[in-house]
Amino acid sequence: MHFWIPEVVQLIFEYVYDPDRTEEDIEGRITVASLARTCQAFRDPALDVLWAQLHSLDPLVLCSGGRRNFFNSQVVWERPLYDADWRILASYAKRVHTLTVSSQSDTWDIGTMQILNCFPFPGALLPSLTELNWLSDREDFFPFLHCFCGPTLEALTLSPVAWSVRKCIAVASLAPSCPSLSIFSCLGADDSSMQAISEAVVGWKKLKELEAGPLNGQALTHAASLQTLQSLRFSASSELTPHVLDFSSSHAFIEISALTPLSLQAFMQNVHFSVQSLYLRCSLYDDVFPHLFFSHLKICMVHPEKLARLSLVVETGSNEDTSHESIALTSLVLHPLLSFKGLNRLDLGHVCTAHMDDTFLGKLALACPDLKELYLGNQGTWLIAPLLTFKGVTTLLKHCRQLSSLGVFFNATLKRDAVHAAPVDAISPKIKNFLAGVSPIDEPVKVAAMLSFLFPSARCINYCIPNELPEQLQERLIKWGSVNRMFGTFVSVRKQSWEQGWAEGKAAVEKVTIA
Repeated sequence: MHFWIPEVVQLIFEYVYDPDRTEEDIEGRITVASLARTCQAFRDPALDVLWAQLHSLDPLVLCSGGRRNFFNSQVVWERPLYDADWRILASYAKRVHTLTVSSQSDTWDIGTMQILNCFPFPGALLPSLTELNWLSDREDFFPFLHCFCGPTLEALTLSPVAWSVRKCIAVASLAPSCPSLSIFSCLGADDSSMQAISEAVVGWKKLKELEAGPLNGQALTHAASLQTLQSLRFSASSELTPHVLDFSSSHAFIEISALTPLSLQAFMQNVHFSVQSLYLRCSLYDDVFPHLFFSHLKICMVHPEKLARLSLVVETGSNEDTSHESIALTSLVLHPLLSFKGLNRLDLGHVCTAHMDDTFLGKLALACPDLKELYLGNQGTWLIAPLLTFKGVTTLLKHCRQLSSLGVFFNATLKRDAVHAAPVDAISPKIKNFLAGVSPIDEPVKVAAMLSFLFPSARCINYCIPNELPEQLQERLIKWGSVNRMFGTFVSVRKQSWEQGWAEGKAAVEKVTIA
């Protein structure tokens, strides 16, 4: 007796040809197409796999009587579509789950969209569509967006380069067409699209992931109140809302982008956070980093001790930005961070922490003992001398025993004639990644010896010093390269030494026991 299990057959066909692969698998597609012609039993599972994901509307045109123009490669219908043509098109369209309208589709004939808009049967043109990636910026295509947004749609991505009235109208009225949408991403949204996108967002009640540009207060309030929300990414609007925004989805990841730290601080004046993950991004620095930035952030947090992950990224526009003392975060500016006692990830790797000292880092270690990832200034090419030293780093390691990844901009210089020994209780076998950024250094051998003692499980020492930077950083590049090359050798030698010492000690104990 033979048992026929269609799901198993489809899994086999998906193994032969997986439409989710980043590169088109022509050979696999041909194989599955051949299987579809082999027997009636194979036909439906094979066609489901072949049509599951479309990167163009061309297959729908070709299967229903269209042809490819030899001169411009456009796929068009050159005759009217009759009932039989529409039924063939519908039989394949119902199998499509993902459609991508790419920027390359801007060369399509507008007639394709106009004819598809005349779909004669009840229901949506693509009744099983769950994901739509509308990456075309062509303005006359946008009014046809509704043709593809049906009740089954769960994920929608838009990326218009410029916004117009027609585009805004098309987007603003999307919600009734796809009420079950859970993922919405609009790359490149700006102030001119804020009202249109906000109106659409308010209409979606099941959003899990939302990525957009600026949103008005009503849309933000709606999104933040959704119990389904898992991720919210938006830009702080220059138009400050008079109402308090309450982000109460505790398990949601919140990312806020703004022009500068000062504009972000202004936005946070009317915001309350009850979240565990907060990511803040600024495009450039103010002349001076706002001294009350973290104080405002602390006030915004309803329960500061429950914040688990905090990141602040401020991009630098030129080498000149990296040499201004005014952008360096001092221990006083960072002091409010001591209230975030539940942090397990703190990422300040893209901001200048040169004026943070050893004393403050020790306080931070005591306040946040559960830290697993900590990054302090290690991603910038700072030309400001850091106050942190090995003393502060070892103090941190003694108190934060859960650390697995550490990046720090610090003064790694060691006196030539002095003997330097790190405390044994600072050894951190859990740390796999250590990032030194552009930290000053003068004795590569001693630094490699010290780091190999502190991080016996690390694979290498990472640093970020581009080749085109000033001469003083070029010298650091050479020295940190030497540290990285020696690091593995030092770790291996220490490991062998420890193992040998353990073996000798064990043998001595056994000898005494026998005697």
